[in-house]
Amino acid sequence: MKSKNSLSNSNYKYSELDKTIRLNKFLSNAGICSRREADEFIKMGLVQINGKIIMEMGYQVKSNDEVKYDGSRVQQSPPAYLLLNKPKGFVATSQGGKINKSVQDLIRSGVKTKVPPIGDMGRPMTGLLLFTNDESLRKKLNNSNSIPMIYQVLLDQNVTKEMMNKLKEGQIIFEKMQKVNAISHIQGKSKKEVGVEVHSVSPAIMLKLFASVGAKVIQMDRVVYGGLNKKDLPRGNWRKLSAKEIGFMKMFS
Repeated sequence: MKSKNSLSNSNYKYSELDKTIRLNKFLSNAGICSRREADEFIKMGLVQINGKIIMEMGYQVKSNDEVKYDGSRVQQSPPAYLLLNKPKGFVATSQGGKINKSVQDLIRSGVKTKVPPIGDMGRPMTGLLLFTNDESLRKKLNNSNSIPMIYQVLLDQNVTKEMMNKLKEGQIIFEKMQKVNAISHIQGKSKKEVGVEVHSVSPAIMLKLFASVGAKVIQMDRVVYGGLNKKDLPRGNWRKLSAKEIGFMKMFS
């Protein structure tokens, strides 16, 4: 792994006298490995401090040192896992930069450090959005093809059976075959509104999928993400994931 992303770290306890902590304990506290495994990784030259490979077993890490394991920075912020029911008008992006009405504005009151969203979501889109600074989980979820998602989508026209069949058969989007697992009209709603079941299909790709069959998305709401839903989570509100939910999300591959 040569990623330059950060690896989460929590539970640091530096010495009160010299503000240091043994390197193997530092890595163990970060959740990367056990102390015994850390010693092996250090011997293998997988750990850098301030740009220098460290192979000394008893090396003491200072609180302001930059530690990298296998090319990824180990940060001192504890891991955070948040679920937001995103309202319309806010934007989630991985591109960075200053953005008006960023989803970060909605969670800032409850987290001291920046916790980025997983995936992008434009201003018109609403629904479930997951945030974490756990880079291992971020990488896993971003690369997964198995996360079940359900969207409720309102189109500019009636959705015909022919359109549904084309979406289930699949369409080439960004040079990759994309398709829906299931699609149907929503009981009690107009023929312009459908429920769509997919696996690991982003809102941006959903827009392209419907455009490929000649329909324009007016509204789109993600109501299920993995095993997470919007129960007891009003629009614009967020909550922390439970330990059980975090464990479940880590099972996706």
